[in-house]
Amino acid sequence: MIACVVGTRPEVVKMAPIIAALRRRNLPHCVIATGQHQDWSMMGSFLTGFGITVDHQLVLSDRTLLGSFVEITAGLGALFAAEPPKLVLAVGDTTTVVAAAFAARKTGSAFGHVEAGLRAFSRELPEEEHRICADALADLLFAPTTFAVANLTREHVNGRVILTGNTVLDALREHRPAVATERHGVLVTIHRQETVDDPAALASVISQIDRLGREHDVVWPLHLRTRAKAQEAQLVLPKHATITEPLGHVEFLARLANARLVVTDSGGVQEEAAILGTPCVTVRAHTERVETLEAGVGLLALPGEIYEVASRIFADWAAFARPLPELYGDGRAGEKIAHACDEWLSRSILRELVA
Repeated sequence: MIACVVGTRPEVVKMAPIIAALRRRNLPHCVIATGQHQDWSMMGSFLTGFGITVDHQLVLSDRTLLGSFVEITAGLGALFAAEPPKLVLAVGDTTTVVAAAFAARKTGSAFGHVEAGLRAFSRELPEEEHRICADALADLLFAPTTFAVANLTREHVNGRVILTGNTVLDALREHRPAVATERHGVLVTIHRQETVDDPAALASVISQIDRLGREHDVVWPLHLRTRAKAQEAQLVLPKHATITEPLGHVEFLARLANARLVVTDSGGVQEEAAILGTPCVTVRAHTERVETLEAGVGLLALPGEIYEVASRIFADWAAFARPLPELYGDGRAGEKIAHACDEWLSRSILRELVA
């Protein structure tokens, strides 16, 4: 049995091609949702969109970073102890991922980390700690790019490193949006802890988006966490932007494919933007998606620099608006990961028979 663990919307998107490939190979598997994103608009519509049925659902009561880690680890540990999987898969860098890694190792299951090897080289980011821990514990490390392989090689990880490409490309090809001949407007998505949990940083983002909205049509599907933090800090959302509820995956991709610019702090959106040819302002001091910077299709910006950096891109828009799907492989990452899992399970069974 392979346990596929997901906790957030991006994890559903990136796990979906793997689940589909496991089905095609008739490999026994189950899907576990940890409840990290508990709202239907944040999670359920994505599961429905990819036709994924959840076999086990955890319910969290403590949503602090430490509390959710403890509860997810304990909940997964109990499931793994009751029905031991041969292999546990998790994707990305969230609390869910590092909890899955620890729960697997402490209950005798092997762990496979999808999207292994990404590094922002900033230990201030909780995601960086999660990535490093997950990679250190992984038996199988599915690296999406050669940058990721180089990072894992340099760190001398114990598990087997496999270059697969990124399943974000597989998922995007399944839900391929139509790209308009004439692009229009700016799409915004902001949710990361280092931005929205800091009232001063979030206030800067809101001010910069409002300024951008005076010159461009701006649409901001507001993440529930961002809305809550803005209300908590008594911040007024930008008047010169259209604020919407969170979008489903297909609708979001359609907007991204037709925008002239995206402003985001999301790792997955950086990748999707590069694939679709949408120039990207990444609201981060560091990014683990360095290939987008190397390829010249995105720029970093601190919260107070969004308008300035966006203006730089608009001034030379055609140079940034280049679709580069090849950055993330050939669109067969899900199949490559399923193949590696199949091989690993076959060897595991053979070892048990010999023993």
